[in-house]
Amino acid sequence: MVIVRTAREESFIKGRSKCDACHKQIAWFDNLPIFSFLLLKGRCRHCQKKIAKTYFLTELLAFMFGMVFYLLYAHFALWQGIDTQQLIIGFLLFFILIFVFLADWQYLLVPDFFVVLLTILVVVGQFLSGKSWLEPLGAVLFSTFFFFTLYFLAKKILGKEALGLGDIKLMMPLAFILSWPKIIMAIFLAFIVGGIFAMLILLAGKKKFGQALPFAPFLLIAFGVSFFYGDLIWKWYLSYLL
Repeated sequence: MVIVRTAREESFIKGRSKCDACHKQIAWFDNLPIFSFLLLKGRCRHCQKKIAKTYFLTELLAFMFGMVFYLLYAHFALWQGIDTQQLIIGFLLFFILIFVFLADWQYLLVPDFFVVLLTILVVVGQFLSGKSWLEPLGAVLFSTFFFFTLYFLAKKILGKEALGLGDIKLMMPLAFILSWPKIIMAIFLAFIVGGIFAMLILLAGKKKFGQALPFAPFLLIAFGVSFFYGDLIWKWYLSYLL
């Protein structure tokens, strides 16, 4: 709902859900995640027009994420040793990132609402952890400076935006989480993964050179790899140099 209404420049704070085809208000019992779509066989109760499958797939993906998270917690002692508050914050953070990924992939936008939620979560998590703020804030400053520089240089050289401001804002909470030096790895990986994807899309003829591509999904892939495997990759890289 947040994704679609942001793309349409509509308020997601007020107003009831309605059918995209007949614009009839959707009753609460027809708006239950997953179940309503299946019970209605993917069609509006009023006009019988097909409901976009993206709604159902988004709900299903969110449900599957919740189930996987629960199973990992239930069956791995390492997860059970994590502080409960940090575990809840981690769950909510990655849950929101799913929708950030989908929003940019479908509409080439990163809703500010998601960025605000992520920022609140990382600040609360940092307070609860009691760790130093120096390295996380340094990572935020570095990533912000890097991406703003890239943004203005690209705009000056190419005459158009090559990077969205939504991507820059998204990197702030992500950089804070990764801290230093993982943020360097995340930025590097994001451009590598994004470059490979762009090349494949161009070769397949799905896009033409100069057309906009989503960048947040590649930032999130790089963030995930750096978050879970950053230390191992960094140690391997340093050992290779030495």
